Amino acid sequence: MIQKFARSALVGMAACAAMAGGAAAAQDQDDSQGSIIVSGELPEPSDIRGTVRAVMQERGNNDPLYRYLDPLCLHVTGMAAEANAFVRERMLANAAEAEIELAEEGCTANAIVFVVQEPVELLALLEDRQPWILTADDRRRVEHEAGEGEAVLVWHNFEDRSAEGNRMAHSAAIPGATGSAPPLNVQTRVNTRAQARRVGATHSTAVQSGVVVLDMDHLVGMDLERISDFATMRLLAPGLIPFGHQFDTPTSITSPFIAEDGETEMTRFDRAYLRALYSLQPNAAANRLPAAILREYEGEG
Repeated sequence: MIQKFARSALVGMAACAAMAGGAAAAQDQDDSQGSIIVSGELPEPSDIRGTVRAVMQERGNNDPLYRYLDPLCLHVTGMAAEANAFVRERMLANAAEAEIELAEEGCTANAIVFVVQEPVELLALLEDRQPWILTADDRRRVEHEAGEGEAVLVWHNFEDRSAEGNRMAHSAAIPGATGSAPPLNVQTRVNTRAQARRVGATHSTAVQSGVVVLDMDHLVGMDLERISDFATMRLLAPGLIPFGHQFDTPTSITSPFIAEDGETEMTRFDRAYLRALYSLQPNAAANRLPAAILREYEGEG
């Protein structure tokens, strides 16, 4: 059952059903020794690579991967204070395990998780008070998804950086221009240190901010651990688009996100995905991710 404090924290979620803990590997118990022996085979490498390609937004292209390059500053809101704190701490623990740098206390949030009863009303409020948080394209998409009753809304704002992940300086000069070449009419970000490369892009792409909105009505029957782990993957892996893919082998917390169905915590695949994503250099191309995830997956004990 949902933890006692969580049951009171999630308004309207008192009638939570018990979660069945299904294990992927077969288990044999030795009664005489009181030990549990777990047996089973790892998925084939082709299955891992195939799953990554199926759920990657980048589809294995040569553009840089999307991810946080700045320290993560997370804010969770919408529930009782104790529940917000639990979800935040578990998500930060997941991030630390993936070796994602965490910001100091008192930082300005660049990652937000909302748990709300009416996502449409939240979007209207954000558009009125903080219109910069949603681009026009993202607004149209998430407003449509909210109108369709989707359980989760996710969007990220991105910024091009140098190949090393550093912010680009504002400049009116044209890099490499000499002689009488006129300056630009406006100050803009210019990758002044970019050089032609045989391997790797001349720039990286950083997440400036990310938002996950969870519809509370869809969370009935789920405990806070599952909510935390799902939000972790959707927030920290911007290129992960799991919907429409059937996760048979390997499995993932991201699909399906339905009460009494799907995984209840981050899986081996999820943890390998995050570790691989954040282990690659800032300008690493998206097509390097499948092999990196496979290495992390096979290397996990």
